[in-house]
Amino acid sequence: MKKGFTLLELLVVIMIVALVSISATISFSTIDDETSKKELTNKYIEIQRSAHLYLDLHNSDLNWFIEKKSIDIKLSELKNENYITSDLSNPVTKEDISESYYVRLCMNVDSNGNQFVDSSIIEKVLKQDGSGFDMNCISNQYGSMGTDCGCIE
Repeated sequence: MKKGFTLLELLVVIMIVALVSISATISFSTIDDETSKKELTNKYIEIQRSAHLYLDLHNSDLNWFIEKKSIDIKLSELKNENYITSDLSNPVTKEDISESYYVRLCMNVDSNGNQFVDSSIIEKVLKQDGSGFDMNCISNQYGSMGTDCGCIE
């Protein structure tokens, strides 16, 4: 009687191990991507909350907001005044979140007619003809990226 494995048995075991490791690698990669996206969403929400706090503590800006129903606060200002204490790196792209972005706070009305303060992170891009700015939505108040911002008409 012969002891040991045949070549065919060894190849089958190697193939099974290879398939299991490939599927595990794909699963871990997907989990890592989802974690990074969730971390970015949380970072955007934190930035918007810091803008709400900033507005609450700056009477002149609060008066402007009450009168105009909208205000834009630059991320660099929030960071310079320590309202944002975490780093501004994007965990998905590994690049810095631009300090030239703005948090726009605006007064909105829900489906029941109740007013509430809405917020969005926006990018202002100068129009080619120089007649003003186009607004790009970076994140809405729930941290959703690439969706319509409630504060952009």
